[in-house]
Amino acid sequence: MKKGLLLGAGMAAALTVALLGCQTAKPALVAPADSAIQVEKSGFSPAGAAGQNTIEISVLFGNGDTIKSWKVELASSGAAQKTWTGDAKYLPASLTWDGKNDSGTMAPDGAYTAKLSIDYASKYQSVSTESRSFVLDINPPTGTISLDPDQFTPSENGVQGPVTLTVNAHSALAHMDSWSLDVLDPAGGLVKNWSGQWPTTTATWDGSSMNGGFVTPATTYEATATVRDEYGNSSQLKAEIPVAALPQKAPVVVVKPVPPPPLPRPGQPAIAAQSPGFSPNGDQVADSMTLMLGYGQPSAVVSWKVTISTMEAGTQKTYSGDGSNLPANIVWDGKSNAGAMSPEGMYTATLAVDYGTAFAPGTATSQSFVLDVTPPTGTISLSSDLFSPIESSDTISLKLVASSKLAKIDSWTMDIYDPGGNIFRSFTKKWPLDAAVWDGKNVGGEMVQSAEDYPVVAKIRDQFGNIGTAKATVPIDILVEKRGTGYRILASRIFFKAFTADYKDVPADLAQQNIARLDALTAKLKKFAGYKISIVGHAVMINWDKPAAGQEEQRAILIPLSKARAEAVKAALVERGLDVTRFTTEGVGASDQLVPDSDYKDRWQNRRVALFLEKE
Repeated sequence: MKKGLLLGAGMAAALTVALLGCQTAKPALVAPADSAIQVEKSGFSPAGAAGQNTIEISVLFGNGDTIKSWKVELASSGAAQKTWTGDAKYLPASLTWDGKNDSGTMAPDGAYTAKLSIDYASKYQSVSTESRSFVLDINPPTGTISLDPDQFTPSENGVQGPVTLTVNAHSALAHMDSWSLDVLDPAGGLVKNWSGQWPTTTATWDGSSMNGGFVTPATTYEATATVRDEYGNSSQLKAEIPVAALPQKAPVVVVKPVPPPPLPRPGQPAIAAQSPGFSPNGDQVADSMTLMLGYGQPSAVVSWKVTISTMEAGTQKTYSGDGSNLPANIVWDGKSNAGAMSPEGMYTATLAVDYGTAFAPGTATSQSFVLDVTPPTGTISLSSDLFSPIESSDTISLKLVASSKLAKIDSWTMDIYDPGGNIFRSFTKKWPLDAAVWDGKNVGGEMVQSAEDYPVVAKIRDQFGNIGTAKATVPIDILVEKRGTGYRILASRIFFKAFTADYKDVPADLAQQNIARLDALTAKLKKFAGYKISIVGHAVMINWDKPAAGQEEQRAILIPLSKARAEAVKAALVERGLDVTRFTTEGVGASDQLVPDSDYKDRWQNRRVALFLEKE
């Protein structure tokens, strides 16, 4: 049987695509014992991203017209948390659970089962059946970042050896899924970036930065890892990466000692800002400004005062003391004397010292520095309005335009998500590089799904660690792949009403997508005059782990339903002007799967209608 990923009936998150039965055109009589309940995923997190924060429960009712009442219970450790009930007038193909119990509060995490109970009154014996277990997980992963060795040892040309960073993370209820790791310099600038999928958890750093430099001796860098589990829960782990001081060479000749630099002239204090700016926004990156102080003649100091001010808003913060308290530095958190956050802008710090009768008073003013808590802004532009990675355009360029009022742009990352909300491809660049070139594949070489939208989210980091977001969407064209004697149309998914071949009586947004995709498919097929069109319908088997029940489901439900859906697509294309004599249709149910039906994450790909073109 030919395989084609073309007009799929939608992912598990779209409730219109459960291939369980037909409410408007019922299959042959199903015995009550063949009733079934199954979950579409191994687990979920209500705190996860869209598409991961609910779980779909598929329900199959045997002899639905004779049902007196039914009940579905979700229970953990024997305690029911969520209940649905109904009678023969309401037989849902699937139910959606958001993790809340019957009282509307969040249910406890743990392993759950879904139990279906059906009362047929006196016509049949009651039915009670349970799904396999699934997980409700609301706790983010925990862990640490370890270093081997525990610091860099610098050399004259870089470092003596690399450091291996290992992301150690676990979750009590879920498998770990992926991680990303950023290394930041003391000012919050991005130095290096990695990402990976579990079980790979290490990154080896040779001390180089993205712009070609190396770590600075006697400096401490910060590693920040974002770890995600299979259900979308995430957390951040942090670790310090120290760099030792550059070892001094043993002297080979006698050198006349160099006298230390003279102390500042008495009465001449000094003050300096440690960095050009900071961002006191609570993200633990460049959250404070350190001011280095010099008192000229410390033994003569009677009193001192530091004033931090901006031209627009005046004095914001003052510190003072006497000769018994002479700090080498002051760390400012950006708050005013009243405890409120100071306004953004350019600041200077002034140190005034009173030496009593020993010297005249002295003052010094630092260079200007920036207080900036506003994230950068930006937009993403595409080199093509419609991406066709097989037919015409091998790549698409995603260009980022970014700016910040007070800071320089430092770096950015760009994540491209698949229709299921999973990260499909990521890019990391150091500014001024401003574009990512994408070939339509993920890191494993898998091609994009045809006629789908792939959301893009860019995170833009400025020199002080502020992070802004820019978003875009890459629309994928209907793709055509050359085969031996014809073509395979890699078309888009069509969403059907549960148990039926009806693609119009679905939620309004899905109905609108269906019409647009059928219109686009018609336009594409008109370019292939002289070719016969074969439409093959496919479906997902709910009873994949029960051979006898699965065979009956295939015969009585899936083959007729997949055939009906192929016919529905044919009729829609004929309505749009294609010759009916060009078509043949076939329904194969669950006999030709792209992924195992036990793969809850990806089995939505099996709900599809495939199209093939052969020369007449």
